[in-house]
Amino acid sequence: MASTLVDSCVSLLTSPGHTGALVRTGVLAALTSSIFSVVGMRLPVPVAFEEVTIVGLLLLIELGLQSQKKTPQTRSRNSAKQSAASSAQQFPTGTASATSAARKTSGVSVVAQLRGQSTGGVAAAAFASEAPSQKGGAADGLSLLSPSESNLVARLQASAKAGDVAAAEVMMNKLLDADSNPGVVSYGVLISAYAKAGNVEAAERWLDALAHAGLGSPNAICVNMVISACAKQGDIARAEGWLEKMPQLGVEKDVMSYNAVIDACARTGDVDRAEQWLCRMRDEGTAPNVVSYSSVLHACAKASDAVRAESWLKTMSEDSAGNKTTATEPNAICYNAVIHACAKSGRIDRAAHWIDRMSSIGTQPTVNSYSTIIDKLAKDGDLEGAEKWLAKMADAGVEADVVSYNMILCNYSRSGDMERASKLFEQLLARGVAPNTVCLNLMINLHARTGDTASVKRRLKEMRHFGVSLDKVSFNTAIKAFVRSGDAMGAEMLLQEMRTYGLQPDLCTYNGVISACARAKDPDRAEQWMNKLIRDGWTPDAGTCSAVVDACLQANQISRAEQCLQKMEAKGLQANAQTYSALVQAIAKSGAMERAELLLAKMEVAKVDASGTAYNALISAYARRSDIEQAEKVFARMAEAGADADVASYSAMIHACAKASDLPRAEKWMAKMDKAGVEANVVTYNSVINACARCGEAVRAEGWLKHMLSKDITPGTLTYNSLINACAKAGDVASAERWLSSMAERGVQPDEVSYSTVIHACGSKQDPQRAESWLEKMRAGATPGVEGPNAFCYNSVVQSWARAGNAARAAKWLTTCARAGAEGTAASFSAVVAAYIREGSLPEA
Repeated sequence: MASTLVDSCVSLLTSPGHTGALVRTGVLAALTSSIFSVVGMRLPVPVAFEEVTIVGLLLLIELGLQSQKKTPQTRSRNSAKQSAASSAQQFPTGTASATSAARKTSGVSVVAQLRGQSTGGVAAAAFASEAPSQKGGAADGLSLLSPSESNLVARLQASAKAGDVAAAEVMMNKLLDADSNPGVVSYGVLISAYAKAGNVEAAERWLDALAHAGLGSPNAICVNMVISACAKQGDIARAEGWLEKMPQLGVEKDVMSYNAVIDACARTGDVDRAEQWLCRMRDEGTAPNVVSYSSVLHACAKASDAVRAESWLKTMSEDSAGNKTTATEPNAICYNAVIHACAKSGRIDRAAHWIDRMSSIGTQPTVNSYSTIIDKLAKDGDLEGAEKWLAKMADAGVEADVVSYNMILCNYSRSGDMERASKLFEQLLARGVAPNTVCLNLMINLHARTGDTASVKRRLKEMRHFGVSLDKVSFNTAIKAFVRSGDAMGAEMLLQEMRTYGLQPDLCTYNGVISACARAKDPDRAEQWMNKLIRDGWTPDAGTCSAVVDACLQANQISRAEQCLQKMEAKGLQANAQTYSALVQAIAKSGAMERAELLLAKMEVAKVDASGTAYNALISAYARRSDIEQAEKVFARMAEAGADADVASYSAMIHACAKASDLPRAEKWMAKMDKAGVEANVVTYNSVINACARCGEAVRAEGWLKHMLSKDITPGTLTYNSLINACAKAGDVASAERWLSSMAERGVQPDEVSYSTVIHACGSKQDPQRAESWLEKMRAGATPGVEGPNAFCYNSVVQSWARAGNAARAAKWLTTCARAGAEGTAASFSAVVAAYIREGSLPEA
C-alpha cells in the first residue's frame, strides 16, 4: 500500500501534463522556501536570490523530464530516416521529374471516395482520423513539436496541396533531420501527394518509411493510396502485391483496397483478372459495393464484351435485391458502362435497350448514355444515324453537351462536308449549347480545306464573340486556308495576331507561313521567314526545307531550288521525299536529264524514301524523248531501290513505246503490267491504242478498245480520237467516220481533233466531197460544245480539192478560211496555185 502511494506520488511529480507541472512547482517552492528559512536564521538571503534559485531548479527538472520523454521517439525517427535512406537506394528520388505521368483514362473511377479531395486539407483530416494513438502526444504529433517544427509541417501540407511534391519532401526531410516527430498525418499527406502525382516509387518509399517510423502500423488510407497509384499506371502486379502485403503491415484490407486492384484490372481491360478479385473479395469476407461492380463493368466495356457486361449487371441487381440493400444497386454509371460495351461491340440495339431500361426503372439516362452511341456511329461513318441519336437525346429531355456535337463535327471536318457541318453547328447554337475551342477549330478546318479565308476570319471573330479561347491549333489551322489561297500577307497577319493573344508561334506556324509564300510563288519571302524562324530559336525541319524549295519551284526557279536544297543539306537538313520528287520532275521536264539523274542518285544514297513519283518523272521525260532504253533502265532502278511500280510507271513506259511507234514493245509492257497485278487505267489504254494508231494498226486498236470495255473502264475523247487516227492512218475512212458518229451515242463528247482527224482522213483518200461534208457539219454547229472548224480543218479541205483538180472550190474554201479568222498555210496557197496552173488559168493563179 505504501509502495503504491509512493509510486502514485512519483508518477504525479513526473507527469508531463499541466497538473504534474503545478504540483512540481508547488512542492519545489515549499521545499526551497523551507531550506532558505532555516538558512536565513543564521545567514540572511535576499528574496530575489531565493526566487531565481527556485526558477532555475524548476527549469533543470523540466529539461530532464523532456529529455527522458524524447529519447524513445528519437530512436523511432532515426529508424524512419534509415528506412527512407535505404528505400531511396531501392527507389528513384521523389522528384516530380523522376516520375512518369499518371495515365489519362476514361470510364468509372474505382476510388470514388478519393475524388475531389485536395492532397493537403481533406486528406490530412482523413489520415488524422485513422492515425494510431501515440504516447505523450496527439495522433499527428503536433503537440510535441516546437513552433518552427509546426511551421514545417504546415508548409509540408501546403506544398502537397499545391501539388509541389518536391517541396513537400524537402519539408519532411528537414523535420526528420531535426529529430522531430512528423506524425502519421505528415507521412500520409506526402504519400498521398506522390500517389496523386503518379509517382508510385516515391509513394512506396515513404510508405515504407512510415512502417519503420515506430508510429505503429500504417493506416489503410496510406496503403490504398499506393494501390490506387499503381492502378492509375495500369501496373496490376504491383497493385496486387501491396494488397497481399497489407496483413504483414498489420493493416486490414477494406473495400477500397480491393476496389483499387479491380480498378487496375479494369484500366487495362483485363476482365478475367477483375472478376477473380471481385470473387476473392467476397470469399475473404469483404462485401462488394457499387464501385466494385462498376469497375468490373468498365473492364467489360474496355474489352468490348457486351455479353459479359450484361451478365454482371444482372448479378449486381440480384445481389442488391437478395441482400435488400442499396449498396450494390446499379446506378447510371453502371448502366452507362454496359451501354458503352454494347456500342463498342456494334450492338446499338442492345445499347438502346439499356437506355430504355434505365428510364423504366426511374434511373435518368445521362449525356454519356447517348454520347457513347453517337461516338460509335460517327466513327463508323454513319453520321446520319449519329444525328438521329442526338435528336433522340433532346427528345428524352437530356441536354446534349458540346462534346456530343464535336463527335459528329469531327467526322464532317475529316470528310470535308461543309454543308452538313454548318447545319449541325447552327443547331448547336439554336439549342443553347455553348461552343468550345475544339468545336470552332473543327469549323475553321473545314473552311481551311477549301481555302475560304473569309469564312475563317468569320469563325475567328465568332470565337471572340462567344468568349471562346483561341489556341495555337486555332491559328495554325486558320493559316492553312491562307496557304491554299496563296495569301502570304494574310498568313503573316495571323501570325502577328497570334502573338497579341500571348501565344508564341511554333514550328508549325512558321512552316504554314512559308508554305503560303511558296503558293504565292515568292521564294524571297519564304527564305526571309525561314531566317526569322531560326532567329526565334526554332530549328527548321523537313517541312521547312520542303516549303522553301517548293517556293523556288513554284516560281520556276529550278536552279535556285537546287541551290537552296544544297545549302540546307550542308546544314544537316533534309527535304521530304515529296519535295525531292517534285524537284526531279521539274529538272526532268526542263530537259536536264543528267541533273535529274544525279539528284535521283543522291536520294538513293541518302536513303530518302524515293517514291515512284521521282522515277516516274524520269521515265516520262525519257518517254517524251522517245528514249525507250533509258526509260527501261530507270524502271529497273526503281525496282532495285524497292520502290513499287504503279499504274503511272507502266503507263509512262507504254507511252514511251508509243512515242517511238514501237507497238510490239508497248503490248509487251501491257503483259508485264497484267502479270505484276497492276490494273491498267484509261491513260494506259489510251497509250497502247495511240501506239496502234501511230503504226496504222486499226484492227489491233479496236481490239484494245474491246479489252478496255471488258474491264469496265470507260473510254474518253482521247481514246476515240486515237482509234479514229488509227483508222485514218490505215486508210479506213468508213471506220473512222463510224467511230466519230458513235461517240455521241456512247456518251462521249467529240472535239475539234475528232472532226479534223476524219476530215484529214477523207482528204488523204482523195475524197474532198466527204471532207467538205464533215466541215459543213462543224460550221453548222451540229455537235454541241464543239467550236467552229480550226485552220487544220480548212486547210485539209482546201488541199483535198486542189489535189482533186478543182482549183475554184479550193480557192473558195481558202477565202472562207480567211473570213473565219483562220490562217491558211503556205501549203494550201501553193496547192491552189498549182491547181490553177494545171487548169491553165494563169491569171487566177
